[in-house]
Amino acid sequence: MKTKKEFFNYLENSTSWSVVSKRLDLKLPLYIKLGYDLWNAEISGFGILFLVVKNKSIDMRMHYNARKKIEDIYSGHVVFVFDSIEARTLNSLVKKHIPFVVPDKQIFLPFALLQIQTDNKVTLKRNDKLSTDADTILIGYLDGVIHDSMIISDIAKSINRELRATSKALEILEKLHYLRIEKQGKRKVVFFISKYNVYEKLNNELITPLEYTLYVKEEFTNNFVYSGYSALSKYSSLMDSDIKTIAIHSKKLKEIDLTGIECEEDIAKFKVEVWNRDPTLFSHNNSVNKLYILRLMKNIDDERTEYALEEIERNIQKKLRG
Repeated sequence: MKTKKEFFNYLENSTSWSVVSKRLDLKLPLYIKLGYDLWNAEISGFGILFLVVKNKSIDMRMHYNARKKIEDIYSGHVVFVFDSIEARTLNSLVKKHIPFVVPDKQIFLPFALLQIQTDNKVTLKRNDKLSTDADTILIGYLDGVIHDSMIISDIAKSINRELRATSKALEILEKLHYLRIEKQGKRKVVFFISKYNVYEKLNNELITPLEYTLYVKEEFTNNFVYSGYSALSKYSSLMDSDIKTIAIHSKKLKEIDLTGIECEEDIAKFKVEVWNRDPTLFSHNNSVNKLYILRLMKNIDDERTEYALEEIERNIQKKLRG
């Protein structure tokens, strides 16, 4: 394995990004500290914690569990770093959209829309990214609240954003070929590609609304919707866990004093997902939209959960094809 300095130099040379090493201050279980080197960095605006695998013989499920544990308390992205990797495991990671790096061979960072081979000098092609507003518009379109022939001001109202920000988001979507904008007189009218094609493209974008999570021991606001298993139980026959999961916009959370109610997971009554957008938009039955559930729970290694998610996805695809 390369040293941290060599590894960061490798990333900079391969991507042309600037890698800034950051101090890490997390309370982690001993098995994680012993099993991995933890290299924290900021890359092109992304907070990234590289989980450098020391023991290649550990079952991948253990790696997944360690990654999930860290994601619960780390606000950025967690990326595996392997000395080497079997083709079957590599394909599984790509299929599950789990980011990883194999130095001198491959870099897979789906949250940054980046996948390159570095062992055969493939030219790097970086795509424009979906913004939060652009992604929210697409969720609204798939949900049916936003539709063809809408003018920009009506779309702005649908996502509760100002006209300028909405126009910028629509420009991004047009550049990425999700839609076209036509001028009809003094108005600009939006026309999307088919819902199914939007859905298929979004599956490759992997935009997560989640910024970070925390735990509280009592209810502290009415301005939330259910997420995680609490939402999945509304959309399937899967039972909810003891700790309710709720989602709240980060802007709303800043207005709330959590002193005295934030706590550790073992005594919590609520798990709080803090989102980069308003999770109440396009929600149903006081739960976040199904499309967000598929994104947030895609990496959970549990057969019953996977079955429930697959059933939801089939129903969504059937509706979109229709």
